[in-house]
Amino acid sequence: MKAVIMAGGEGSRLRPITCSCPKPMVRFMDKPVLEYTLLLLKSHGIRDIGITLGYLPDHIKDAFGNGEEYDLSIRYFTEHFPLGTAGGVKLAEEMLDETFCVLSGDGITDIDLTKALEWHKSKKALATLILKHVENPLEYGVVVTNADGRVRSFHEKPDWGEVLSDTVNTGIYILEPAVLSRIPSGRVYDFGRDLFPELVRQKEAIYALPMEGYWCDIGDTGAYLRAHFDALDGKINLPISMRPGGVYRAKGAHVDRSAILEAPCFIGERAVINAGAHIGPYSIIGKGAVVEERSSIKRSVLWNDAQAQEGCQLRACILAGHARAEKDSSAFEESVLGEGATLGARAVLLPGVKVWPGKCIEEGFRVNENVVWGENNSVRFEGGAIPLFSPATALHAAQAFSAYSKAREVILGRTSDANASAYARAVCSGLMAQGVQVIDCGVCTLPQIRHTLLSSGTDAAIWVTGSHFYPINASGSFPGKNAQRSIITLLRRGDFASPFSGITHPVISAGRTDLFYIGHLANRPLPCECKVAVFAQTEPLMSIAERAFHRAGICARIEWEEEMMELAPDEIGIWLSETGEQVRFADTNGPLTDAENELLIAWVALESGAEKIIVPTGTTQAVYTLCEEYDVPAVSCKNTLADKMHAWIQENRFELHFDGIYASLRTIEMLSRGGWTLADWKKAMPPIHRSTRTIPVESRVKGRLLRSLAESVPEAELDDGIRIPADKGWIWISPSAEHAECTLVAEGINTEFADEICNFYADEIERILKNES
Repeated sequence: MKAVIMAGGEGSRLRPITCSCPKPMVRFMDKPVLEYTLLLLKSHGIRDIGITLGYLPDHIKDAFGNGEEYDLSIRYFTEHFPLGTAGGVKLAEEMLDETFCVLSGDGITDIDLTKALEWHKSKKALATLILKHVENPLEYGVVVTNADGRVRSFHEKPDWGEVLSDTVNTGIYILEPAVLSRIPSGRVYDFGRDLFPELVRQKEAIYALPMEGYWCDIGDTGAYLRAHFDALDGKINLPISMRPGGVYRAKGAHVDRSAILEAPCFIGERAVINAGAHIGPYSIIGKGAVVEERSSIKRSVLWNDAQAQEGCQLRACILAGHARAEKDSSAFEESVLGEGATLGARAVLLPGVKVWPGKCIEEGFRVNENVVWGENNSVRFEGGAIPLFSPATALHAAQAFSAYSKAREVILGRTSDANASAYARAVCSGLMAQGVQVIDCGVCTLPQIRHTLLSSGTDAAIWVTGSHFYPINASGSFPGKNAQRSIITLLRRGDFASPFSGITHPVISAGRTDLFYIGHLANRPLPCECKVAVFAQTEPLMSIAERAFHRAGICARIEWEEEMMELAPDEIGIWLSETGEQVRFADTNGPLTDAENELLIAWVALESGAEKIIVPTGTTQAVYTLCEEYDVPAVSCKNTLADKMHAWIQENRFELHFDGIYASLRTIEMLSRGGWTLADWKKAMPPIHRSTRTIPVESRVKGRLLRSLAESVPEAELDDGIRIPADKGWIWISPSAEHAECTLVAEGINTEFADEICNFYADEIERILKNES
């Protein structure tokens, strides 16, 4: 068997330690990560090896040459532009004339490749994927298989709402040369996203084998440190003669007799541990590194020639090559001092803070953010927004969105509270620092700023509340999942490249956007004699709603206190969400259920002449029935915010679903046209028999839970959670993307059956969770 190692990785999430070296050359214990991969291949008799290169390729060529020093034959294949995992391996096609193994050069593993090859041969597989069971599969490709190991489906980097299994793709494959003909030349093509799903669709022999050996993708600082701790605990079979849990002291290391070494720890060649120094457990001191008097090192990694001067306190941090922590300085959990950087005397590097190569932190300085404006590692999207904790977060989020979108002009709007005003000023500063022209929309609603964006043709918009940052694309939608990942990566790295010249543009006003927006909402009086009561939670939303309903000729009373919303017999109740995007309807019998609200909006679209209806997974069956009555196709889509937004934009129905006032006016118009009350409408619609449950499920077991359910129900539809059809109905089981829970939605021919199927699967989930604990 031959092998190809993919070593083109830039390692952006490991910055700043990968600023000056490619990720496969990052130090692990006493060697580059890639060297361990070469030694693993050699131990399994694999000596003919190709290495694909991309970022800083000469670092790898200079280190390993033609492989003669390792008794290997190494050939290099350079990607001059990114080709994806499969596209890069395609470059090595000329040498791959027999079964071959593909590995990532930036991970640590001791998986038994000989055993994997034997299993591959026994299955007569075209491709075998090596899998691992993990608790958190979000950063990996999840693979769902049948009981015999044949691959059923792939789910690339899911969120918690899409996790279907806890078995993930390690990036280690056993392949036959025939797969190379399926990979196009000269363009981006990926194993997990492109090749393997296509082979599965063609019903080729694609298998997956979960294995018990060690595997870790050292994708970020935390994973990098944990892999070192695992090595010291003996969890990895490495070519180092060290006793698990002991003290390893390499040849030529100097340790003063009064220094304290606590197991497990690793002291590299020519390292110097001076008198009174304390090397705590799970510490790695690299070749030539120096730890001076009174210094205390715990759970930290010092690369070659790093220095911890007198009295340093280092805790779970990383000092890259030639980095220097000066007298009485401190660095804490997952902080990083880049190559050649200096932490001044008595300076403090707070948890998670990263200092880029060559930078110098002044004496006594307390560093609470990256020196290039990196941001807290906990920042993530919630729905379509980034939570804001400080003006600094808002500033950096604006820079990250600007750097990703490359927008030249951005409309900026906000809510009316004081926090939003402070955050908006920070956002404006961040955009201006990126050379962006800011167009100030002032206090506005979210649908209002979307209308301004679309009508003006501006590149993007940002809406800021007292707690959240909402980036909006030129189409009016929030960024999709991949875009969100890219924005968060930029925000965490903090090295935002300014896309344009250093010119700073003065802020310009967008003018009275409320007038144009209200004119768009109510461009004609509606033939309506009904009365409405509207609940709006914010002053700007109340103002827009009152003027829009008045302009449309509708008698509306606007309330901002919910207890004032008691409805008269002839009134329709309208509850607008806080952002103004969603609406819920009610009459004197009470509010519509979620399913009835979905059905009402679909009916409005059909009455308005829609040629197709977009139906997200989990939508009530009554919508399908209604579409059949109108002879209009119902087209399914995933029940994620980004997917729904994209689908409704394509069908020109976005406002009906993401502008509560617009949806209210169109609904009232359609009801009035038929002379219906809300009660009349409900009687005319297909019946809905639905049951819902929410069950607490820890995020770490979501993958295993859904895998167990999928394996027990072969007919289950796997894509957007799990949808299980039944003779008299169906149930949809959806893990929450943001909370530690799963939602069960069941429908049937009657309420009793819906309750029965919902309770059955709720009990089944409880049973699986009990077995997991």
